Amino acid sequence: MNLLDLLRALEKSRDLRSVARECGLSVRELRRRLSLWRKELESELSQSETGSAEGSRGTSRTLSSAKKTKKSQDTWPELTPADQITSNPLPRKGSRVLEIWTDGASKGNPGPASIGIVFGQRNGELLCSHAEVIGRATNNVAEYRAVVRALEFCARWKIKRVVLNLDSELIARQLTGVYRVKSPDLRPLYQQVIHLMRECKYFRIRHIPRDANRHADHLANRAFGCA
Repeated sequence: MNLLDLLRALEKSRDLRSVARECGLSVRELRRRLSLWRKELESELSQSETGSAEGSRGTSRTLSSAKKTKKSQDTWPELTPADQITSNPLPRKGSRVLEIWTDGASKGNPGPASIGIVFGQRNGELLCSHAEVIGRATNNVAEYRAVVRALEFCARWKIKRVVLNLDSELIARQLTGVYRVKSPDLRPLYQQVIHLMRECKYFRIRHIPRDANRHADHLANRAFGCA
């Protein structure tokens, strides 16, 4: 049985109560997420012949760009501030998926905190960015605030197809339902993200290594005047 077959079997299962309870979800919400994951996987498999080639080119471009950036001592392109853009920044040609990298930082945990966000066209060019000081917060709150801010831009631009990249394993696993959200400081932010996610027709979360998120990290630190 492959992953797609497993998701289909779980969707049809009449006894998901124990699984839902372990994930901190209702049975209805778990079935909804299983359906979304199954549809996403079906879509990716159906586009594998064309998508794999595009993905390989996009990955090569990303890795190549990362290597060049590292060699140039982390010099990053100056992108248009996201808050200066009032409409969909995606070019008319190419993917209609907006790829986002987010990061949050706290000097003290809790302490003065900031966020950094990079927006780009999937398998394409970087489009714009955002850096902001958010006051006093923990690292995890800052990570969530970065995701919330990024999705608020998506709502403003009426973008419905999103890939979110973040290096916080905790936040990634909470948003995908693997971990429960127990912190009273994080739960309102989690619920806000879930609400904004539901406005999208296609939404994918990727947990990436910190080294692959250096641009967003740079922006968060630059907000402090440290970069």
